[in-house]
Amino acid sequence: MKSSTISSEQAEISSAYIFQRSCLAACIILAPLSITLYLVTWQGNGRAPLIASAMASPTANTLHLIGAVAASFFLPLGYLGMSLLGMRRAPWLATISAALSLVGWIPWAALISLDDLAYDIDRGGSTPQLAALWTRFNGDTVMTTFLLIYIIGHLLSAVLIGFMLGRLHLVPAWAAWAFALTSPLTILLFPVHMPIVFQDVLIYLICALWIIGTIPAALAMLKNTDLAPLASLRA
Repeated sequence: MKSSTISSEQAEISSAYIFQRSCLAACIILAPLSITLYLVTWQGNGRAPLIASAMASPTANTLHLIGAVAASFFLPLGYLGMSLLGMRRAPWLATISAALSLVGWIPWAALISLDDLAYDIDRGGSTPQLAALWTRFNGDTVMTTFLLIYIIGHLLSAVLIGFMLGRLHLVPAWAAWAFALTSPLTILLFPVHMPIVFQDVLIYLICALWIIGTIPAALAMLKNTDLAPLASLRA
């Protein structure tokens, strides 16, 4: 009777564990796909949402906002999942990576309100007063704080996760490098004066490296035995 109960509990843990890993693997791969949809549907690097929204078609604007909302869910969970891959063999590095990932990506949901507001202003008819309101909202203390936390957290977490995955040989070296390089390349987008063509090429390169780097990580999430349940219900 006891053996039957233990077997039943083991089966429940196993199925729940497989479901958890499958969900995290999906988030790992959907994170760069959703952010790619967000980035490529508006011209430039998003520094001027009022102009980008006005220039985009209704379909592009809709896809842009869909990508933004989807990314707000997939990015924190995807980065958390990649951090958890190293939890057993490098617990402190994985913990720091996970903390920076969550702290860095949670503000994303607040920051995309700037794009949504720009879209509403353009759709309702942009006026100097509404444009000034957007500028004031973009530069207030709350949004600036969110922006700084987002920049520091998500850029550092990508480098740490890439380093951890490569150091522990959880993914091929090329995948770890591809993922880690997304951070320094993203920093190149910050200068104000940059040709649009160069911005677009850089954005496509970052998205490609992001996707390439996360595919092996998603596969590792599905296959890695390091993530086996700590309590295996020994008989």
